[in-house]
Amino acid sequence: MGLLDPAEWKAKWIAGNYVPKKDRYPSDYFRKTFTLNEQVKKARLYITACGLYEASINGHRVGTQCFTPGSTEYNKRLQYQTYDVAELLRDGMNAMAVVLGDGWFRGQVGPFGSRRVFGAETKLLAQLEITTLSGEQITVVTDDSFMWSNVGAIRENDLQVGEVYDAAMALTGYDTPEFEDCSKFGPVKLTEYHTRLVCSNNVPVMEREHFKPKLIKTPSGETVLDFGQNMAGYPAFSVSGPKGHAIILQMAEVLDEDGNFTVRNLVGNKLDFQRIRYICSGNGKEYYKPKFAIQGFRYVLVKNWPGELNPDDFEAIAVYSAMEKTGDFTCSHPLVNRLVENARWSMKSNFLEVPTDCPTRERAGWTGDAQLFFETGSYFMDVAPLYRKYLMDIADCQGKDGKVPCIVPDVGSKVVSMLDGAVGWADAIILIPYRYWKIYGDKDIIKVNYPAMKKYAGFIIDRATKNRLFSRFKKNPYRQYTYEVGFHWGEWLEPMENLSLKLLMKPKREEATAYFSYTMSCLAEIADEIGETADAKQYRTCAEGAKKAYNYLYVKDNDIVADRPAKYVRPLAFGLLPEEARKNVAASLLADTKARNYTIGTGFLSTPFILPVLTEFGYIDDAYQMLEQEEIPGWLYQVKTGATTIWEKWDAIDKNGKVKFASHNHYSYGAVCNWLFRDVCGIRLSDGDEYNYVIVPHPGGDLTYANASFRSIWGEVRSNWEIREDKVHYTIQIPANTTAKLVLPVSADKGFQIIQGKDGFDDGQWTLGSGTYEFVTEK
Repeated sequence: MGLLDPAEWKAKWIAGNYVPKKDRYPSDYFRKTFTLNEQVKKARLYITACGLYEASINGHRVGTQCFTPGSTEYNKRLQYQTYDVAELLRDGMNAMAVVLGDGWFRGQVGPFGSRRVFGAETKLLAQLEITTLSGEQITVVTDDSFMWSNVGAIRENDLQVGEVYDAAMALTGYDTPEFEDCSKFGPVKLTEYHTRLVCSNNVPVMEREHFKPKLIKTPSGETVLDFGQNMAGYPAFSVSGPKGHAIILQMAEVLDEDGNFTVRNLVGNKLDFQRIRYICSGNGKEYYKPKFAIQGFRYVLVKNWPGELNPDDFEAIAVYSAMEKTGDFTCSHPLVNRLVENARWSMKSNFLEVPTDCPTRERAGWTGDAQLFFETGSYFMDVAPLYRKYLMDIADCQGKDGKVPCIVPDVGSKVVSMLDGAVGWADAIILIPYRYWKIYGDKDIIKVNYPAMKKYAGFIIDRATKNRLFSRFKKNPYRQYTYEVGFHWGEWLEPMENLSLKLLMKPKREEATAYFSYTMSCLAEIADEIGETADAKQYRTCAEGAKKAYNYLYVKDNDIVADRPAKYVRPLAFGLLPEEARKNVAASLLADTKARNYTIGTGFLSTPFILPVLTEFGYIDDAYQMLEQEEIPGWLYQVKTGATTIWEKWDAIDKNGKVKFASHNHYSYGAVCNWLFRDVCGIRLSDGDEYNYVIVPHPGGDLTYANASFRSIWGEVRSNWEIREDKVHYTIQIPANTTAKLVLPVSADKGFQIIQGKDGFDDGQWTLGSGTYEFVTEK
């Protein structure tokens, strides 16, 4: 537990005894010794830092978490962790030690490499509360009794840039009572930091999978290690070298078109990026792994290795928030299976305290990416704790006028902040709680976040009314619901789109008005659920008004004429069209899809919806063709090209093998996996009270079988199908104490029939209780 009353904090903030004037400094090392005269019954360490910390007691590391205290909007809210440390203490002399890193607090963050976003001085706050066997209460707190040094082994550290580590300068044993060389330690500096301290309420960031490499020599003659999987984490190694011998490691996601090491897809071959400089001590075999740096990589360039390099001396360690696995999908198509794993790995790589866009050049919490991937992420892993915490971050960053930033927490970019409030991104403040509520059945999430949602609603309602003086459509009778002002990212990264400042500055009326209607309709439903009926009425009026505005501006003769598929997908997915227009627009989407030869024409905002929309209108074979086509732009093109994670851009490696400027570890387009669970195997959570699940599988394409499982809040549900001898064999498993509606693609009036299955068939629908069921239908 955390401390229940802020007044219980007796510790003082301490810092290194220097005045920070430059960008990078050695790590701060703190220590204190104290004596216990009897054995310990209970002990709790409460600790946090401005920066990152790693604590130890009597030579033993405290906990196994990484990158604590985590990423927040530090000037609003700072997390601390609580550890049970009773087993680390002993009768007699004890030592507590802490080393600090720059982390998100003062290190390089975001797309433009901002530094010192929250401050220039790393600081420590710690409180150790001990109860002895006799009941005596002893408290050890950070104050001026601590000692400080900055002449330890970590000479520089940065989450993005990397570490410089001089093993000869290691303060060996400084965290033990036996340490005697205190000549390198001096007094600390008492300091202050005013923020709200909160106990960490997220899953911990942990070391997870470990990988061994293959050694390759590139055409240019460089020594590179290939770990076979793109990931976020760090390399670890053992080495023996003479004192002062410097080894350089640099991490990258891909090799270039010639098979050589490159980071130009991220930073244009910038040397000071994702690098480790390790300086040997000369004391025999040494082991190293970073403390305060994390990289996105599959390949490691090794320079100046002493002697012959043995790949067995290396491993790569994946590091991410330790979310529990909730779902699996496998099918007969090996490339689709790899696509699923790629999406899961991009999720692992980017779900570190907050959902980020890439683990390399940015590591920024883009709100649009986070809201679009929420449902897919919930199929893969239990994302509830991480998103609950992230919603607090969003509320912390929200402006007084209700505007929501594009990136949360802040990364200090004035360029990005010009687009704060952008639709699809800022709407995360409503759409994430809405989906969270639907998937996890958690009504508290919408209650707690309702004030922030309401503030944002006021912001966009105000924006919609302000556009009237500048509207190009002055005869528009729904001008007050037509969202025309502000800068927006729009569809973002449509295939082969040429990014430019002009493109960003261009009005995004269609996208904005569509999101205005959709987001307000979700908020109206939320307001009704928590009893805010007056608000619900206002939001529903806005939703309907924006829907009418959308139809007035974009629908002609019950159809839409568009040059981009997103303009068909969005109104269909958001329910913006009257019934008579829906089929026509769906048919237009189908025609566009075929004209593109089933390649993908959508960007970030619409790609998650295109296959579900095609499926909804009965174009299941066409949805499968889009999934399975292997040309660029397409999901399986990436897999065929050797991707082990999802790319930021469809052409991150073009058809000639050229590596483009783009991240190769970006989960957004992996949202297609939602369709695999929801439509291919048909596992859906019910939106009503009658059933817990609605199971609607859709066999098709070149797949001969598909299996999916999902552990929801009610238990694990499974939906499998297999085609054998022109028959479809279904196996459905419903968990205890739940019910499901099963809908199979069979109908008597279409000549299909059930060959084997449960009684109670009603035009392809059954009500199932808990248990395992088998059905056989004609193909």
